[in-house]
Amino acid sequence: MSVATTEKTQVVTPTKPFAPANHANSSFRPDIQGLRAIAVGVVLLYHAGVPVFGGGFIGVDVFFVISGFLITGGLLRSSLRDGRIDLADFYAKRVRRILPAATVVLLFTAVVTLTILPMTRWRDIGQDIFSSAFYVANWNFAAATNYLNADKPASPLQHFWTLSVEEQFYVLWPLIMILALWLATRSAAGEDATREPRIRRNLEIGVWFVIASSLAASISLTATDPSPAYFVTTTRLWELGIGAAIAIYANRLERIGDRLGYLLGMLGIGAILLAAVWFTADTPPFPGTAALLPTLGAAAVIVGGMSGRATRGVGAFLSVRPMRWVGDLSYSLYLWHWPLIVLGTYLAGGTLNPCLGIGIVLASFVPAWLSYRVVESPFREWSLLKRHVSAALQIGLALMLTAALVGAMLVSLPRQFSAGVEEPEGAQALMEDPAAGAPTEKASPFVPSLSEVDEDLPQIYADGCTDSSQTDPTDPCVYGDVTSDTTVALVGDSHAAQWFPALEKIATEHGWRLEIYTKSSCPFVTTPLLDKHDRPNTDCSEWNAQLREELTGENKPDYAIVSSYGYDDAAEKSVADGLAETWQAVIDAGVDLTVLVDPPAARLDVPECVATNLDSLSECTLPGDSGNPGGAPAQLEAAAKVDATTVDMSELVCPDEECSPIIGDVLTFRDRQHLTATYVETLTEPLEDALRQESSLPLD
Repeated sequence: MSVATTEKTQVVTPTKPFAPANHANSSFRPDIQGLRAIAVGVVLLYHAGVPVFGGGFIGVDVFFVISGFLITGGLLRSSLRDGRIDLADFYAKRVRRILPAATVVLLFTAVVTLTILPMTRWRDIGQDIFSSAFYVANWNFAAATNYLNADKPASPLQHFWTLSVEEQFYVLWPLIMILALWLATRSAAGEDATREPRIRRNLEIGVWFVIASSLAASISLTATDPSPAYFVTTTRLWELGIGAAIAIYANRLERIGDRLGYLLGMLGIGAILLAAVWFTADTPPFPGTAALLPTLGAAAVIVGGMSGRATRGVGAFLSVRPMRWVGDLSYSLYLWHWPLIVLGTYLAGGTLNPCLGIGIVLASFVPAWLSYRVVESPFREWSLLKRHVSAALQIGLALMLTAALVGAMLVSLPRQFSAGVEEPEGAQALMEDPAAGAPTEKASPFVPSLSEVDEDLPQIYADGCTDSSQTDPTDPCVYGDVTSDTTVALVGDSHAAQWFPALEKIATEHGWRLEIYTKSSCPFVTTPLLDKHDRPNTDCSEWNAQLREELTGENKPDYAIVSSYGYDDAAEKSVADGLAETWQAVIDAGVDLTVLVDPPAARLDVPECVATNLDSLSECTLPGDSGNPGGAPAQLEAAAKVDATTVDMSELVCPDEECSPIIGDVLTFRDRQHLTATYVETLTEPLEDALRQESSLPLD
């Protein structure tokens, strides 16, 4: 999308921050085009996997500031010139600049998904297309930042979260500006000399309210829940607000002298580059206060280029033709590079090295340039849409609905390929014939289907009983016979939770009160662990301290069944030692403890591999004992230290060195490490037999 700009200061018409400038009819800030080039450049290098630019994601924060400055400048000029803001015209211009290229990328992604990517990704990508079409993708991605999606490959449309944040800002911000304009006009009726100062004063109040409230929300949520904080609108509005504030205060900021202006420009570029090379995906927590470095850096560059300094100082570098050319393509580059990187990563076997990443980034210039010349420019200059606001808005609605319809179809399509199985045997097939788990080439119909495997979870997930955000273990979910005098506790992380379908049936049959004390990514240990951001997992430590009191206190259970995955520790104490300490405390309290040994994990994403190799299933064989041992080594070591009973069901998951991922017409794993709920249900009878033989649980 293009912008009309003024060479002296700011743009006149609305634009996207990634969009190229329309140099006709406008004096324009060439240094801002160069700043766009730097912003998109660090994003591309970061996504390409270039190690030096571990914080290249901050490029989008630079774009936010540019966008807020340019859009607010245009709206402010319009309000001062005409005494009003024409919302219909404003959104019609945004339609011409944003939607055509974005819709092409959404449709391209749908075609690639259907023709190249495995069926297991169709539903999620369809949802992403749908939410991107209506510019709410950021909320969709924020909701997906949970434990269940931790190992999923990145969406080819994940970058649309930034476009969604901007469009939501431009629903809210023009309304605030209209309110400021109305209040100023009302209080200054008939006094033209005071109207502009009143408008600016009201806008100053409005923009500082947006900045202060959003920054506070960003700092708070980033500290408590950084994954969704990265995507949600409330934590990002202040960044666009900084750009808006520059436009509002421009009549004062233009008075800054040349020496200070040049210094601001240099410091601003330095701050942006420092953030791009210093930050990483995990540190510091982002956005929060860390986002102040790149955003204030971008603000300094914009202010430094005012008053004719756009082509001097750092502007001399930012204004050179190659930088301006990349700035012109920045919107298209941003749109096209990420789907191509996700596609290239998939075709390369799931890993992206920097050389391949750079090659894909360079290749993305081709569709970006074509998009700019064939899609963006023609729509932007289409005289019919320029003359008729209603026509532009109708075209925009049609494009959004088209993309949304394609997304909805992609969501529903996998269900058309589902093939039912009347009586799946699962583990029962292995009990009757150990050869039933042998690798095979062609997949027969199986359950859960590839369209349903993501949802094939134990019921406790739907009931909210094993969420990683849980903080209080004193009020567990209860199943089985809730009034029974025999209480059995299921304790551990998601690898303990995966056994619930079988244990719930056993509890119901034998009259147990089954209490659930599971928290994803949190084994029952005293060892300090690292979270997914490589920081001490204090939530898990606090949970375990309370859980230990609960399991050894007044309301302790009669029996405990424990299980967990393998983890990296953050201290000298091993995970095995940490397990042994907690288990010993429970045993010393008089609770009978049984360790349900974690079966070996798969070496790959099983459903995705199966979806890709339905006629060559040997590509997806499970490695058995030679693969990832999961949590078994630490569990067995800890069990030996405290003389705890162990029950190992691994032989009924993969009895040989290599096994089929489909046993008895049941898909065994729902990802790389968790068993499907359907397969665990088929383990009910053998698990009950094993518990009867090895443990003292009441099963007679």
